[in-house]
Amino acid sequence: MTKWNDKLLESMKQGDEVALEQCYRLLSPIIFTAILKICKNRHDANDLLQDTFVDAFDNLASFHQQVPFIAWLKRIAFNNTFNFLKKIKRLTIGIEHLSEAVSLENSMESDYENRNLLLYLFERLSEMECLIMWLYIAEQYKHSEIAEVIGKTPSYSKSVVCRCLQKLRANAEVKKYAN
Repeated sequence: MTKWNDKLLESMKQGDEVALEQCYRLLSPIIFTAILKICKNRHDANDLLQDTFVDAFDNLASFHQQVPFIAWLKRIAFNNTFNFLKKIKRLTIGIEHLSEAVSLENSMESDYENRNLLLYLFERLSEMECLIMWLYIAEQYKHSEIAEVIGKTPSYSKSVVCRCLQKLRANAEVKKYAN
């Protein structure tokens, strides 16, 4: 696989389809993982991944190299995911989503022994908590940057991180793991 370089970006800006495909192949696993950790649904994550790349490719002219391309792409992915989650919260859960949630819960319980503890704990957070924690821990965003992404204040981000850490510390699995 090709490594990222600025020549690839310039080719993409000129509309080179091979460069666009290389970009997608190179960066889609990273973006997909970030989206999946937040929305917790492979089907939705695939849709959001496609939306992210479509938005990015449509707006390449507005990208300025003041930030790395991957950071810009992740920002688009997080904004799309956040907007999707806000829209989902307004919808009522249908029967098909309920059965999917139950099967997901059952599968999480059955294969916990094979999972990373952090992933196990992240699955116990709400989507908003997961988004904020992912941005704070994995992406190392500052609280002011998180606040900008989610449309809240930096103190809201700080309090969510604090509550989540307390919730995770109180989890029996963490206590068992720590001993």
